[in-house]
Amino acid sequence: YAVWLVLWVTWNVFVICFYLEAGDLSKETDLILTFNISMHRSWWMENGPGCTVTSVTPAPDWAPEDHRYITVSGCFLEYQYIEVAHSSLQIFLAVS
Repeated sequence: YAVWLVLWVTWNVFVICFYLEAGDLSKETDLILTFNISMHRSWWMENGPGCTVTSVTPAPDWAPEDHRYITVSGCFLEYQYIEVAHSSLQIFLAVS
């Protein structure tokens, strides 16, 4: 359990740094979280409080068929701050 705890806290610290773009990290790159296999999109980006999701139609010609292109507006809080709060809560719970 202690090994898992260290890994879990380390992962959540990485997620916080990733969404706050600490150092050379950027949330706009797909390579880090998905190894450039799929398009990364935070669940909170579409499901955050007050967010309105609108599909972009038609999808760009270069877009893979399994990707959904959207615009998100009206969010009370930007998704990266929700991700940071979520990871911070996970660290707090793990350490306590």
